[in-house]
Amino acid sequence: MRRLSVLAIFALTLVSTGVQAGAKDDFINAVKTQCKKDDAGAKALATPGRSGNVIKFKTCSGATIEIGDCTLQCKDASSSIGG
Repeated sequence: MRRLSVLAIFALTLVSTGVQAGAKDDFINAVKTQCKKDDAGAKALATPGRSGNVIKFKTCSGATIEIGDCTLQCKDASSSIGG
């Protein structure tokens, strides 16, 4: 039973890490294509955490989001709620 619990926690950790990595990659690609930043500039804007730029981009509530000197177009469904 204990071994199964440890295995389940390990699997959830791997899945959550993969989800965050995908969000960060999406953010970096959006900055590179929409704001014409190089790889280093895009990675510098990809701040982690609950109040970081990656989460702001994934959960934006408007059509665009302002990150530094860059304006990104939001593509998530949350940006079109109510209109």
